[in-house]
Amino acid sequence: MRLYRVFPHDPAARPGAPGHVDYAPPQGKGRWDSPEHYVARYLAVSPEGAVGEAFGNLAEWSPAMFEMPGVGRRALAELEAPDRLRLFDFDDARNLVSIGVRPSRVVARDTARTQRLAAELFESGEWDGVAWWSFHWPDWTNVMLWDAPEAPAPLELRSIERLDLGATPVQDARAILGRKVGRRAGADRSISLAA
Repeated sequence: MRLYRVFPHDPAARPGAPGHVDYAPPQGKGRWDSPEHYVARYLAVSPEGAVGEAFGNLAEWSPAMFEMPGVGRRALAELEAPDRLRLFDFDDARNLVSIGVRPSRVVARDTARTQRLAAELFESGEWDGVAWWSFHWPDWTNVMLWDAPEAPAPLELRSIERLDLGATPVQDARAILGRKVGRRAGADRSISLAA
């Protein structure tokens, strides 16, 4: 299974450090976070979905959105995960019935509730992570894998693509979301797949 992640890339970064593909920013505010149990690895099933999640909150897209001074330039990582991943899919009505959750509760941005759900699913030992539809475009699927000492996220890096406005995944996501191109100065640091 191919998965994608937009991240600030520093080619000189060491594993686990800011700028490296495996770096996880501080946890606790993301939709499915549960830092006392695991590190949440947020990914997307498509490259344009990862880009859309990273920049979807911006009304206007510009070259500045790719720069993160002191951290690195945003890039798209393509990762490989085993096809045998056990993902609890929140877009499957049978799954929602099995845990007594209404679809509206998944859509609502109620972090306390979704974090509690993720922790319960993690503790069950039946799942490797969760999948859900994108807030920005419901045809995009997001994935969160838990990465814990006893169950590390099984991800293998395939490639890293430097992003700019001309990159195909950026153009595709921009067209789907109907975003304008501008010349805004300064980088936006508030963007996260975890929202």
